[in-house]
Amino acid sequence: MGEMLSTKVTRQIAAREGVDPLHLDEPLYDVIDVGALETMVESAGDRDGGTLEVTFTYYGYEVVVDETGEVTVAPTATAGNPGDESANRTAAGK
Repeated sequence: MGEMLSTKVTRQIAAREGVDPLHLDEPLYDVIDVGALETMVESAGDRDGGTLEVTFTYYGYEVVVDETGEVTVAPTATAGNPGDESANRTAAGK
């Protein structure tokens, strides 16, 4: 079995932030049900020709997970605007 999706996501975010994944302030499970995400990707892989794309915001980044478990991370449109509290709350899932 490969690396868990939650680990992939947190590693990519931490790398972009320049911190250890354990030092991210907001746990991923506060933003998305990681168990449900894993289940959706696993079940999508069991279907022939099925596609899946789950998009959510975490830590100021847009995270996209596809049916193969590929994780893509990109800054959100509002990321990088210091003091933008609404963007910070959205990224934190609040």
